Amino acid sequence: MTPVLSAVARIELAHLSNPARPEHSSGVIEVYLKDGRQFTVLAATPSWFKGEAQRLGLRFYYGPAVLFLKRMDLAAARKAAKDMLAEDEQLLVRYDTPRRTLPAVLSAFRAAHP
Repeated sequence: MTPVLSAVARIELAHLSNPARPEHSSGVIEVYLKDGRQFTVLAATPSWFKGEAQRLGLRFYYGPAVLFLKRMDLAAARKAAKDMLAEDEQLLVRYDTPRRTLPAVLSAFRAAHP
């Protein structure tokens, strides 16, 4: 049985940490479905995440899921969100996070785990 896919109303890329360097940045992918549901996906390039973890002195991280992309640009964000939806709508549910940015999430994690 083929899953019924929800129609995408729009996909946006917000809160870029470094818009001038899409190959080294983090951001928030906001996915709006036509049925009214909204999802916020934390995303980053691997190099940005590694650099931020080192800067904060994180030895480990567990928290909201992070979607890793080669580039933080709108085209990559749209493709990732559509691919997630096409694979299994539950991926958006699993990656959905409170309306926060990845730098804020990592800083709060650091404060909670000195």
